[in-house]
Amino acid sequence: MLRITENFENGHVIRLRVDGSLTSESYAELDKAFSRYHQGKRQTIILDMTGVSFMNDESAAKLARIKGETLRIINCSPFIAALLDTVERTE
Repeated sequence: MLRITENFENGHVIRLRVDGSLTSESYAELDKAFSRYHQGKRQTIILDMTGVSFMNDESAAKLARIKGETLRIINCSPFIAALLDTVERTE
C-alpha cells in the first residue's frame, strides 16, 4: 500500500510525501501524482521518501530515469539511497 500526501511549498514547488512500499503496482499511483504536476509546467517536484519502507529495483529504475532538474528525491533511508545510486550508475 502506498500513501501520497501532496503539499504546495509555494507556486513553483510541490512536495509529494510518500509512505509505504513502492512496488511495480504502487508505482502507478506515484506516476499519476507526478504527471499531474509535471505536464509542461516548470514546477519543481520534491519527492519526500521519509515514509518509504521498501522499494523494488523496477521502481528505483523508473525514478532514476525521471529524476533531474524538476524532480528532487529527499529523505531516503540508507537502503533506498543505495538502491537509487546503484541504478543511476548502471543506466
